[in-house]
Amino acid sequence: MIEIPRHSALIALLLTLPLASRAGEPAKPKSPAPAEAQITRQVSQAIKTAVSHAAKQHRWPPATPEITLRLPSGSHRLVECPSALDIERIDRRRYPAGRLRFAVSCPQPDSWQLTVQADVNVTVPVAFAARTVSKDAVLNAEDITLKATNIATINREFFASPKGYLGQRALRQIRRDQQLSPSHLSPAYLVAAGDKVIIQASNGEFSATMLGIALEGGYGDQQIRVRNTSSGKVIKAAITKPGLVTTLF
Repeated sequence: MIEIPRHSALIALLLTLPLASRAGEPAKPKSPAPAEAQITRQVSQAIKTAVSHAAKQHRWPPATPEITLRLPSGSHRLVECPSALDIERIDRRRYPAGRLRFAVSCPQPDSWQLTVQADVNVTVPVAFAARTVSKDAVLNAEDITLKATNIATINREFFASPKGYLGQRALRQIRRDQQLSPSHLSPAYLVAAGDKVIIQASNGEFSATMLGIALEGGYGDQQIRVRNTSSGKVIKAAITKPGLVTTLF
């Protein structure tokens, strides 16, 4: 038997190893196939464009989406498309955030089609109640706070700016820490319950004015119950403008 020196055996072993392993460095990751790279690039750009459009439409501050794409198995075998891809969103999300789905296709001559899924995180300010707000209360700056929120978890309308909710009336009680939505609000009453008003009464020939207290809120031309301060009598009167209601004798 021929004995091989130990150092010679070690050299022979090293020669059989991949170059990266010999150098003690990890192997470089495999580059995506040209078609996969094209899909990733163009779908990512479509998402960024959609987020930018949504920000302008809903008055969000500029937001940079975090995008994770999942391509179906077998996409590495596709031929790179010679033209721009056709990309259509096919999910039912209100905003371009959260779990999104896209139908991606290459037109002729090398036609193919697949579905791409994307997890998209978009962080923007979202309005939440800083304290419990009573029904019919008019919102002020102390009632609401804006919190940086990933809207991937939100699929209904929200406010990203105080301009949307300040001075609005709560249609129902809003609990502390509850997300504020346009469905919770309405324009403030022209006359609110408890307001002091002037009651203007007439019969076509004569008119009189008296002081009163509104017992309920309402908008222009709407009839509300009003108590005459002097007599204590409760009547129905139409709102003409803030502080003024009219009725007939």
